[in-house]
Amino acid sequence: MTGYRLGFKDAVHLGFITFGLVMFGLLAGRYYLRGAPRELELSPGGLGELSSEISWYGIYFQGQKIGYSNSTTSRQDSFLVITDRTYMSFSMLGSPQAVDSYLRAVADDSLRLLSFVFSISGEESEFGVRGTVEDSVLALQVTSAGETRSERVRVQGHPQLPSTVQLLLADLELEPGRRFSTTVFDPGSLANVPLEVEVLGREKITYQGREVEVWHLRESMLNMPVDTYLDDDGRMLEERSRMGYRVVLEDEGTATSDSLLSRTTDINRLISIVPDSPLPENRRITRLRLELHGVGQDTLGLRGGSQTYEDRVLEVVSAAPDSSALLDTVPAWVRESYTIPSAFIQSEHPRLLALASEIIDLNDSPDGRIRSIIAWMSANIAQKPTFSIPNTLEVLERRSGDCNEFAVLFCSLARAAGIPTRVAMGLVYLEGAFYYHAWCECYLGGWVPVDPIFGQFPADATHLRVLAGDMDRQVEILPLIGTLEISVLDWETAQGAR
Repeated sequence: MTGYRLGFKDAVHLGFITFGLVMFGLLAGRYYLRGAPRELELSPGGLGELSSEISWYGIYFQGQKIGYSNSTTSRQDSFLVITDRTYMSFSMLGSPQAVDSYLRAVADDSLRLLSFVFSISGEESEFGVRGTVEDSVLALQVTSAGETRSERVRVQGHPQLPSTVQLLLADLELEPGRRFSTTVFDPGSLANVPLEVEVLGREKITYQGREVEVWHLRESMLNMPVDTYLDDDGRMLEERSRMGYRVVLEDEGTATSDSLLSRTTDINRLISIVPDSPLPENRRITRLRLELHGVGQDTLGLRGGSQTYEDRVLEVVSAAPDSSALLDTVPAWVRESYTIPSAFIQSEHPRLLALASEIIDLNDSPDGRIRSIIAWMSANIAQKPTFSIPNTLEVLERRSGDCNEFAVLFCSLARAAGIPTRVAMGLVYLEGAFYYHAWCECYLGGWVPVDPIFGQFPADATHLRVLAGDMDRQVEILPLIGTLEISVLDWETAQGAR
């Protein structure tokens, strides 16, 4: 096992996975495209003479303001145009970050989506998607690292926007207990996500210092509940998540006031998990047993490979891989799923293949190929806190990143080398807490954890995999935030047990 090279203060092993989770939670109710459920249909003349309007929202996380957004709805001829913009400022492991996101969508008189443009940019990266609706398919043009590619994504029904769904809800006679089911298309991950909405009823909340009566709706996406409060005109006054964020309707001056923004809010630290007792910091733990609380019903991702999970007890064992494993004996389902390119793991792009041919000897053993990739990345990819939607080309272009960028590039190179590889997402232990993190797993007679940003093959036993696959699955970790608790039962290093 390769030793731990950098201290926590200098390395940026964590980063975007945490921010990506928070960003999804903050914008899930505003920036994702929804397939219209059958119950949500516009009544004749329901929109009436819709006038242009703009709404401003303050964004708060764990009680501190980290940004603002605005939403504009207007008519242009017979079309409805909706524009959403969001600005956020915060810290990632002490590194200041600023993020802008933008969405412009065009819908018809029935609020059915016709086209959209979505972009999100950080300090050194930008990701954009243009889409048009063709029957039940979204035809997409995805731009990243200066290159544009085409994607086609099937959607359920005719897609709509969250803003138009609010208009539809305002047109309905809401009733306590009524439920709606639909599908969300996430332009950030290019994936469909199920959504359920339940009308909980009428209640009173304190809004801008006064008590108001509102409709309370609960939206559930990937088992993450979000509470939305609408006034009688269908306006969203407030949105709350158990992750600790709030989106509040405000006037423009309050929403955009720089004096209220807390640029020192460190999102990674706020959602880290401190166990009941500390672990050694030497990255040499080879076996770890923990008791987990708040995991939920779906625990499949906690089992397999280096992990076992039973009766809330997770055991992780870091063992040397099977050096005799042959790549031609890989199960068909593994080869079919984890050797091909995907939207974010562009393992067959000419630029990636050219690099792979330089650094990987295909006559070498699988172990040797993995070590060659790790060695090259350690020497050529700088560790830097990064906001991006990571993909192979962008990492090759910037030659820097945090855990997600390292995981995506390693996965791409390993697949190009013929080694079935997937991205693992979960938590890792650093300086007294477990942080959300991404690494990789290679199939060598079984799934072996590899952490390219730590330079570990195999990764140490403080890597707790929650799920594995491609980058679009990151959002499935959301339900753990704010609910997971960890108790240390026992651990071992090569020098002995505790």
